[in-house]
Amino acid sequence: MPPLMRMFAAGAGVSAALFAAAPAQAGKVLVVDGPRVVSKDSPLVPSRAGSSLGREPRTFVPARARAGAVAGVAAKPRPKKRRPTRGQRAVDRALRSALASERISAGRYRSYARLYRLARSRRARISRARARELGYVVQALEQIALARKLDASRMPALFLILRRNTEFWPRSPFPSSRSRVQFKGSRLLFEYYPGRGLQLQPLVNFKQANLMHGACVKRTGPCDKAGLGQLLRELVATSTTRGGFRTWEYYFEFGGGAPPWMSGMAQATAIQAFGRASQLLGAPGYRRYASEAFGAFDTPPPVGVATTGPLGGTHYLQYSFAPRLFIINAFLQSVIGLYDYADITGDATASRLWRGAEPEARAELPRNDTGDWSTYSFRGAESTLEYHVLLTEFASSLCSRLRSPEYCTTTRHFREYMTEPADLQLLGPETASKGQATSVRFSLSKLSAVQITITRDGEVAMDRTATFRRGTREFTFKPGAAGTYSVTLAAKELRTGQGLRTRTSGEIESLPAG
Repeated sequence: MPPLMRMFAAGAGVSAALFAAAPAQAGKVLVVDGPRVVSKDSPLVPSRAGSSLGREPRTFVPARARAGAVAGVAAKPRPKKRRPTRGQRAVDRALRSALASERISAGRYRSYARLYRLARSRRARISRARARELGYVVQALEQIALARKLDASRMPALFLILRRNTEFWPRSPFPSSRSRVQFKGSRLLFEYYPGRGLQLQPLVNFKQANLMHGACVKRTGPCDKAGLGQLLRELVATSTTRGGFRTWEYYFEFGGGAPPWMSGMAQATAIQAFGRASQLLGAPGYRRYASEAFGAFDTPPPVGVATTGPLGGTHYLQYSFAPRLFIINAFLQSVIGLYDYADITGDATASRLWRGAEPEARAELPRNDTGDWSTYSFRGAESTLEYHVLLTEFASSLCSRLRSPEYCTTTRHFREYMTEPADLQLLGPETASKGQATSVRFSLSKLSAVQITITRDGEVAMDRTATFRRGTREFTFKPGAAGTYSVTLAAKELRTGQGLRTRTSGEIESLPAG
């Protein structure tokens, strides 16, 4: 009889320290100074993973909502009609109504009207590709007006977006997708979405505020208290009233959601940033803006972000337009933002809000653990590496704050998935029959590319590579002769990019047929 299978595993690991820290926070920003655009590195520009809106969802949008969306509206760089369009009339009607009700001044009315005419005029004179970007922003404004949502509180943000796009597209170089753009004299960051122009991204800006706070209290970069104050004042100026609460909306179509919409993650990060800045700058007045933003977490979608989660508790949504999409990293950050504000200020409402949702977050998190990686959303697709690292960071933050085993254990699991090679075990068979197909079975602990090499007397009888998920898997092998075959399995995990490898080996005794 052949000897029993001899199995061993050896692999290269990487230091846990590579993943224990938060994602790198330095980023690039394009600074626009008139006709000049300069790319700069800044430790105060948030990383893309930490401040991204996330994977663009594909949600169902009712027909009436689709009719008001702008994603499918093609930009028309050179309109043939000279008579005012329905969109033009709607914008004019909204401006005149705001002026008549004294919600905007006569000077502001003239400024907005003049900017709108200039944007349309420039759109007609620039190249088709540039006109498509500026045209989207113009038409987004018109569609919001047609939906009778262009009220006075939204005008500062919407016309600022229009102004920056009108300045940028006639002469500035095309940025890459999701580039951050800043205009000289302002602290606000815009983000480029191809086909949708430059957009004011609230999450990016409040993350920037938190980085500026961290630079001062943790000495992670240059401390600029005056700059932090300027950024927050600019953000206050671009806030709007929605459902009776203060918020920072998004004014472009995203994943089927028609503008204007809001994000729970951005809202909680705003509250967190105002709380931290009030303490650092000795400016308790900032807390008023935070307290005016709490209503989003008491209001159901599509106006607010409070809903019943998949496990029956309170869940805070990433997108107000996607009530059944439960993105775990965004939910955890919402809880963290509210927790931090309550911790800094002792605010009873913030405490009620984080305590009301935390049990659901604690229950959901382990259910986003697949056993070898994380999922991006409840019962959804797996996280990318960036989102897995981000989720690990948020879970670790809640572990340090609350010491709950669900957060701490899951954090440990997520880190192990990034730092440990796959566990690979050859299961059999020990014997096979010459000329007959047999299954070479093995167990695998994580998604990997697995190579099997089978040799006999130094000659290669089989050499194949395939990708497998965790579980019990197999290759099919047909021995061509009787005798002892050496089997080697090698696994290379595919998610971290660190090349973590594992090997195991054994033998199969091929018996004569019959």
